[in-house]
Amino acid sequence: MENNIKCLVKACDEMELEHQFIDSEQNFVRVKMDNGWQYFELNKTPFNSEVAFCICKDKSHSYQLLKDIVRFPTTLSFLDFNVAAKYNQYKQHNSMASALANIDDNLKYPVVVKQNKGALGENVFLCADALEAESALKAVFNRQSEHYDYLALAQSFIKPKAEYRLLCVYGKPVLAYLRGNAAATFNVKYWEQGEQASLVTDRTLFKQLADFIAPIYSEFSMGWVGFDIIIDEHDELYLIELNASPQFNNFIENNGSDLIVEAYKQALGILSKK
Repeated sequence: MENNIKCLVKACDEMELEHQFIDSEQNFVRVKMDNGWQYFELNKTPFNSEVAFCICKDKSHSYQLLKDIVRFPTTLSFLDFNVAAKYNQYKQHNSMASALANIDDNLKYPVVVKQNKGALGENVFLCADALEAESALKAVFNRQSEHYDYLALAQSFIKPKAEYRLLCVYGKPVLAYLRGNAAATFNVKYWEQGEQASLVTDRTLFKQLADFIAPIYSEFSMGWVGFDIIIDEHDELYLIELNASPQFNNFIENNGSDLIVEAYKQALGILSKK
């Protein structure tokens, strides 16, 4: 049983909600509520609508929807230059040279290149120059890779002082934690570098993070989302991405599971009334 499901089950037990495991590994479970069964699979939940989940997963769409509401790094999108002819109408760049010229025109190196629908730090590159950006784009568009994506992003690099994740339940911020030592390294897969997720206990900082993302909820609602936020050297906040199915393994390893269980209890309580 994975950590997300362990926390969900403990929340159900404490709330006296009937639940049943569907698979033998006990990572697929349903919870009985007045409005019927609700289904959970690993870190996937019924708290978000399908479209909200897809918007969070699609970093390009997140940026296009929210860039005028909350501060993002400037982001460019590139469709695989070799997509099938029926998708040519969506291509703005037909070659690597054209894409690199666009990066030169709109961003300053170093830049971050990453796949559009990636997770867990896969296919995320900090590129010091055009040669490294070309290599990164080729990696994203490598059809032999299990991490292939037909859409690649290039973003302005925000030099971080710190990076945080803020978890919100139906618009209410419930916990935040520091994601490794972002100031010391490019903060990708920090959990593999022996770094820890540290709970934010400073109420002023917590409020700063919560206030930063609050305007998003006037645009569209989400039930369960982790916001990845960078604070740069000048104390400006930037939203990097949204995660509608966050995992909490590193957080639980270093902080225990009680706060995650409480978050599930809050979300289940709201869901039961819908």
